[in-house]
Amino acid sequence: MTTDSSPSVRAGHPIRFVEVNAENTHEHGQLIEQIISTDRTGVVVKNVLSQGVLDTATDRMTSSQLAHRWGSPNAGMVGGEIRTIGDAATPTFTSFGGPTLHGYAQSLDAHTLRTQEIFDGQSPTQSLQRVFSSLFGDKPASPPQLDDTRPWASYNFRALDPGVQIYSHHDNHYGLDIYQHLDACYDRSVLLSWFVVLQGAESGGELVVYGLWGSDPNPPMLPTRFIDTEALERDYQKHCVHLQAGDLVIFDSGRHVHRVTPVCGQRSRLTLGGFLTVARDRSRLAFWS
Repeated sequence: MTTDSSPSVRAGHPIRFVEVNAENTHEHGQLIEQIISTDRTGVVVKNVLSQGVLDTATDRMTSSQLAHRWGSPNAGMVGGEIRTIGDAATPTFTSFGGPTLHGYAQSLDAHTLRTQEIFDGQSPTQSLQRVFSSLFGDKPASPPQLDDTRPWASYNFRALDPGVQIYSHHDNHYGLDIYQHLDACYDRSVLLSWFVVLQGAESGGELVVYGLWGSDPNPPMLPTRFIDTEALERDYQKHCVHLQAGDLVIFDSGRHVHRVTPVCGQRSRLTLGGFLTVARDRSRLAFWS
């Protein structure tokens, strides 16, 4: 099933998402290449993780035993204070330049332990690798190497608590110092985001993708230098991505401005996710957080 944004009476680039089931991804081996070439904006893969895996993860992530694992990289950003377990190679409100190599490596060293704690030994990494590979013509998919001995982290864990949102932005991370350690064989014109919903919010917490690209001239901006979301909602093409627990979304976050709406109700929105690119020669795919 393919869904398109509202017609071209609104400004911006077209938005095209396709929905597939995890059991049938082998039938859609060109989807990631189609996202890269802008023929598609994104894909939703239904039922990537089983209910048992989801229940274990959410129970652990919300337990008092793992409370000490959570960090607040956007501490001080009113309404945007996402919590995370594990670092991501992104700018944050507390570190505009992204993580240092030392800090990221420290977080990376604990990645396997954190994953074991949250999934009780049922790591979803291999399942994710299979999905990514099948959507890219069955080519290899894995985290890239950070150094001679270890790869980048496969993903990190995120929580949006009631009242918290992710503000409108596009992903433009390759200029951060940490990416000096990403192998030059990978295509830095490609930056896709992906995440799996582990626990949805009672309401809100939805991904909204707009027809505005980060490279477009004269985007609507507020005096604070944030993108004017009211102008996006009023003037631009948009698509709200409806996800349930266990669903995976992959989308062109490097081009398209996007946001996550404020979480409503009493339940936190829990996800795991990261980023994705491909080798310049299209021989393999890399994913990391």
